[in-house]
Amino acid sequence: MTAAETLQPAIIYLGAGLAAALASRAVRLSPIVGYLVAGLVIGPSGFGLVQNNETARFLADLGVVFLLFDIGLHFSLHEIRTRRDDMIGLAPLQIVLCGGAFALMGLAFGFPWPIAALVGVSLALSSTAVVARLLADRNQPACPMGRSATAVLVAQDIVAIFLLTFAASFGGDPNLLGAEALIILGKGVLALVIAILAGRFVVRPLFQSLAATNNRETFTVVALFIVLAASAATARADLSLTLGAFLAGMAVSDTPYRHVVQNEIKPFAGLLLGLFFMGVGMGVSLPAMAAIWPAVLATALVILIVKTAVVFVAARLNGWGVPGATQLGFLLSQGSEFTLVVVGIASISLAMPGNWAGVVTAAVAVTLVAAPIWTALGLHLAKLLAERTKAAQPDAAEVAAEHPVLIFGMTEEGCLVADALREHDIAYLGVDADPERFVAAVSNGYDVVFGDARDERLMKSVGIADTKAIVLGTRGLAAASAFLAEAAPGSVRSPCFVAVSSLAERTQLADQGFRAHMAHAEPKGVELATDLLQQLGIEQARITAWVRDQADVRGLPDKAPEPAESEAA
Repeated sequence: MTAAETLQPAIIYLGAGLAAALASRAVRLSPIVGYLVAGLVIGPSGFGLVQNNETARFLADLGVVFLLFDIGLHFSLHEIRTRRDDMIGLAPLQIVLCGGAFALMGLAFGFPWPIAALVGVSLALSSTAVVARLLADRNQPACPMGRSATAVLVAQDIVAIFLLTFAASFGGDPNLLGAEALIILGKGVLALVIAILAGRFVVRPLFQSLAATNNRETFTVVALFIVLAASAATARADLSLTLGAFLAGMAVSDTPYRHVVQNEIKPFAGLLLGLFFMGVGMGVSLPAMAAIWPAVLATALVILIVKTAVVFVAARLNGWGVPGATQLGFLLSQGSEFTLVVVGIASISLAMPGNWAGVVTAAVAVTLVAAPIWTALGLHLAKLLAERTKAAQPDAAEVAAEHPVLIFGMTEEGCLVADALREHDIAYLGVDADPERFVAAVSNGYDVVFGDARDERLMKSVGIADTKAIVLGTRGLAAASAFLAEAAPGSVRSPCFVAVSSLAERTQLADQGFRAHMAHAEPKGVELATDLLQQLGIEQARITAWVRDQADVRGLPDKAPEPAESEAA
């Protein structure tokens, strides 16, 4: 085989991936849909340009490996503590309810109970890659709904790691499944302890030495070495490649170099994950689909409806309002890439009765394709439901004590301040008179009521005279002056924070007693948010960590903030 013939599959892969990404962006669809269609077009069921060979499957597996490494970079004990309501409450409840429902369906269709349990739990999981892309496309990763969805996905991925490890060992004596599960769990715990120790005593000193060389390329090489070596080590221990990748990311996550490593590894992860979805598309057989398409569509619809309903119920049981729970249910309703891996294991697919292995695989692929449309439907429905809450007003005079910060205007700046307060366990209440902003904020999970400063009854009920701080989400001199004119005379006694666009505006507002901040950095309003946190007594180290986290979530350059300087008179 000549060099040109060896390179041909790679060229086709990259060309098809590029075309898929550009085309999906042009028609405003998730690139994942484009990758699935591209794989179908170039695969055996399409033009047959590339065969679904071992090399293609290996590259696709590497995509999942790097996805789990990125998840591990976001996982830490601190993350569990800050997201405990979602990771210890919402996520387990959703997995148990969904997994149990799908397992019972499997038993009803003649699945052996171990297979029904494995496939059922795998169907309870959602696609991290799809949801992350949808949140990014809608600028929702940092809102309460987005953060809760991400926390649930992390918890699901932890379950998926052990599920894949257990599924890979399936095929022996069914009477020994319990013992095998305990052995796998023991190995996993041991690997977790090793990863924690390695992160503290090996990875951290190693990156400190690399930082002294001031050579960023070495970070890339070492990061690749760590993830591949850890994946190979867990695979040799009869665990999964993905477990090693996750633990490698976790080892790096507790070092100050997590953000640098993440930025360096992101291009590899994105490319290989695109190949994974193209591999899924290549694995779909159109002739086989022609024979079973009614079962495939029915199964896909059942997956979407059952998961949407169960996630909604689980979210409501965990304190979510109806609009936010609705959007969360639709967002997490699709199947997972891990289901494709589980069903693709020979011992699992052969144990499934009839042609159910092909039906489940194709149905999950359909849910991945339908995810953007289904999620958009959920967002529209959530907004309709949020419209019904406009008339709801606070019904207790103690609301000022319960919400020490009031945010007028849930703009981008206002939402960022709400994110900062929520992250530091400081209650707030948003007030917005703009119908579209109000509906969007409610459906995204923010605490907000409809109204403005001209409504004296509302201002009294939200405790404007007793609150600790007031934030104006709308920037500029005009908005601040209008707020003072509209608020009841003498009712504004707390420090008021506002963002401005010019030095002249800052000077004029400072003369009026505002804490005005020039908006220099991204995300918008970060200077205002950090000053507010300082005024509320939050330590600078925690503020710095929060700003870095916001940059990470939004894909912005990692620039640690300097302590905010007072810009008030």
